[in-house]
Amino acid sequence: MLDIRSVEHKLCTGCAACINICPKGAISMHENDEGFLYPEIDENKCVHCGLCYKTCPAVDYKFETPIMPDCYAVWAKREIREVSSSGGMFSVLAENILDKNGIVVGAAWDDDFHVEHIIIDSKSGLEKLRSSKYVQSKISDTLFEEIKKALEDNRYVLFSGCPCQVAGLKKYLGKDYENLLCVDIVCHGVPSPNVLSSY
Repeated sequence: MLDIRSVEHKLCTGCAACINICPKGAISMHENDEGFLYPEIDENKCVHCGLCYKTCPAVDYKFETPIMPDCYAVWAKREIREVSSSGGMFSVLAENILDKNGIVVGAAWDDDFHVEHIIIDSKSGLEKLRSSKYVQSKISDTLFEEIKKALEDNRYVLFSGCPCQVAGLKKYLGKDYENLLCVDIVCHGVPSPNVLSSY
């Protein structure tokens, strides 16, 4: 049975879809020499079900978009723009979702200056998710499960991340949800986390 070991290392983006889908908790993310997170399989736990391979967006991701998608320009109020990046669009979308008793998922700095995706359910948490981070963010092994539960409880969910992370979430979910709004940031790759730590 194929698993993530058969995926070329250079194709892996560290989206964490594989660790979230693994039914045995056999996959964990580990840093390489440059500090980037990559999956590793615990041979003692792996049952070779192949779910990690089937869920990996680097293996079989189908990008579908309308031929002529709707496009919008957003310019938030001044007080939001002053604390945001890119005109404050994320904040406008997030506040709308939170007003509907939804949750917002995005990248935040922790106390050790690492970046990890977190879930917030109130506007007071928005400050943590604003602004660009410019480094790979960690996604926990239960994050996608928590998002799926919220979606199935009919809560609105806003997920913000790199295109590879959005692809990983969508492959994990396996179907479209009308109450899910994904915001991919424009990504040209990220520098080594070790460079940031050294700096």
